[in-house]
Amino acid sequence: MKIGIIGAGNIGTGLGKRLAAEGHDIVVSFARTPEKVAEAATTIGSGARPGSPEQAVAHGEVVILATPWGATLDIVGSLAGALAGKMVWDCTNPFAPDMSELLIGTTTSAGEEIAHAAPRAHVVKAVPPFAVSLHAASMEIGGRKPGVFVCADDPAARAVVMQLVADIGADAVDTGPLKRARFTEPLGMLVTNLAYVQGLGPAIFAALVR
Repeated sequence: MKIGIIGAGNIGTGLGKRLAAEGHDIVVSFARTPEKVAEAATTIGSGARPGSPEQAVAHGEVVILATPWGATLDIVGSLAGALAGKMVWDCTNPFAPDMSELLIGTTTSAGEEIAHAAPRAHVVKAVPPFAVSLHAASMEIGGRKPGVFVCADDPAARAVVMQLVADIGADAVDTGPLKRARFTEPLGMLVTNLAYVQGLGPAIFAALVR
């Protein structure tokens, strides 16, 4: 599958590495400098190519959004026309800088705000595991895969992202419509706070034990 990544940081490159290893065709974009984008493509490997956000959107059947929250709505708004009809995998979480709280929540979510900014895109919320896990040889901890809770109003788009979540080596959980991101984003906040503020470290994750 052709995948465009907006966000050339640790999450974007970690997802890119795992997806490229499964045969997906990657264009990565959006960093402070073109050199950083080129470095991200090299990190991803497997033929990944650097580009602009516009080129990543044009390339991708699925567009992964792995940007800092403060920049997210501006970039999505600027690309809204190009994102029409695209599946957008939203990996963002609206954390405060000190990771102590969410900047929005309970009555809306980052996923819903992105859908408002690009109303003709098919937005799928699925917060991935920590970057350190994405870049590790295996994401399993204690013999279990991390859970990724997948929300979208479009069932077909949700199914595609669930398959991509499986491709990166995580356990995809169908969580229903995009509105459920109001619950999954606080879960991501809790796990992040436990890891980086409470000092448990990034070798933790949330999972649904069936």
